[in-house]
Amino acid sequence: MRTLMMTAVLALGISGAAMADPMASAYGNTVAITYPNGMVAKMLIDADGHYTTKSPDGSTMKGAWKIEGGATCLTQTDPVPPAGAPANCSPTVERKVGDSWTTPGPNGSTITLSIVAGR
Repeated sequence: MRTLMMTAVLALGISGAAMADPMASAYGNTVAITYPNGMVAKMLIDADGHYTTKSPDGSTMKGAWKIEGGATCLTQTDPVPPAGAPANCSPTVERKVGDSWTTPGPNGSTITLSIVAGR
């Protein structure tokens, strides 16, 4: 499920050439990740390049994010991922509070992501 959360949030990829900070719309807000079974994980993205995700089972995952070469990349740091696990990167796409979109999930399923105002 942790890999799924990372992959799902990559679809967030908040960006925009006109924005001074391409991740600004995520700061102070929540990225809700809704799975086909209705369970929701919540990701908090911070301006300092870190994120925290609380999974539906209550466990927490932490990591770092950066934008590099037009891609948003997330690297899990806690719990420590398996040796050699690469960062998860995807092209950036502009998003704002109130936006919802879908992305491929596990086993051909579809998950829904939303940027929700507040934490």
